[in-house]
Amino acid sequence: DRRLATPLQPPPPASLTRRPAADPLRHGTINHNLYFRLTRKNEDASPPLKQLFGIQEQSYINDMLPELIWLGLIHDRKGYHFGSQVLEAVVETTKAWPLSEKPVNYALQSAYCELTGSQKSEIVAAWQRSGLLSDIQYALSPLILLYDRFALAFVGPPPTIVSQEEMVRRIRECVGRHLNKYETPGIVLHGMMLLSRLLAGSIKIAAHIDIPDLNAVIESPGSVEAKQAASFMRAHAMAEIGMYELNKTWPKYFWNRGAQLDPCEYPEYAKNE
Repeated sequence: DRRLATPLQPPPPASLTRRPAADPLRHGTINHNLYFRLTRKNEDASPPLKQLFGIQEQSYINDMLPELIWLGLIHDRKGYHFGSQVLEAVVETTKAWPLSEKPVNYALQSAYCELTGSQKSEIVAAWQRSGLLSDIQYALSPLILLYDRFALAFVGPPPTIVSQEEMVRRIRECVGRHLNKYETPGIVLHGMMLLSRLLAGSIKIAAHIDIPDLNAVIESPGSVEAKQAASFMRAHAMAEIGMYELNKTWPKYFWNRGAQLDPCEYPEYAKNE
């Protein structure tokens, strides 16, 4: 009786080993085994998550990062706590609006595409009352002034002049800083999607699920607690964004526009090829 060996995996954290036995379908056991059986037979197989109806495959770099990069610029300017204040002001403002027919996460720049003029004005006014607006305008100036299709351009330019060279440098450094989803800046971007849901009260977590200390990502990066929290944030973000029908226009435009603003410099020997 030849059986497929169980893939090597690290042991689960101690706090997770106390969970009661659960339905294997709910926890992906059946899908997991199906995937490896099909792979063993050299048949076309998809990862378990893609086998669920309504789930779209999304890439962090290609799709998610362009949607979240505006928060990355804000974090670079004023820090993570300031970024949470920015998002909290938006969510509190939207609570007075009619419920949307589709799920909305205001950590994503595409969430601002369908806002009415009055709704945009309400968000700007909320940031103004909170004393956040000028820093937001400066932080987002590369996207506002250099990217025509940026959904939050309604925020307006900063009160002081910023050179194009500085804006190109800032967006280049911001992308480089957030490119790795396993490092703190990238982890926090994933976490902003979860924060938006928590602030809106639109997410429910089952009582038997152990919630890690999410603050550990910032307060003790690299620790066991931080790694558990990072996995929790990434899993939530990837699962949620897979349920959206995101328009690919902005991500493609973002990367193409970046190549125009900051083209790659090839060494001399490569230019002659």
